[in-house]
Amino acid sequence: MRIVKGLILLALAFASSAFILSEGRVTPLRNVATFWCVAIEGRPNLKNDIDNLCRSGAVDCGPIQPGGNCFQPNTDDFHASYLFNAYYQAHKTCNFNGDSILEQNQDLSTPTCKFVR
Repeated sequence: MRIVKGLILLALAFASSAFILSEGRVTPLRNVATFWCVAIEGRPNLKNDIDNLCRSGAVDCGPIQPGGNCFQPNTDDFHASYLFNAYYQAHKTCNFNGDSILEQNQDLSTPTCKFVR
């Protein structure tokens, strides 16, 4: 914490977000790096990864089911990326047997499917 010209500025880092507290107002900082855990395209085990995550109950698989907001595009790459990222944002680990990678500023959200930040 530091005092600048009578204002208290406080930067908080939590869940890949940063904020400034100034004069009783909290303002998000712009251009702060955000990370997403995404599938490495074309990996042969993505379907198994999807099945394992859904079976474990560690993430909500409803959005990638038919009729869900994240069903389209209907590819293993997209569905795995959605689930990997949801797991990463909750548990801060992106280790799915070599099928995933942590990317900076790689938001794969679509107009109907928002990836968790």
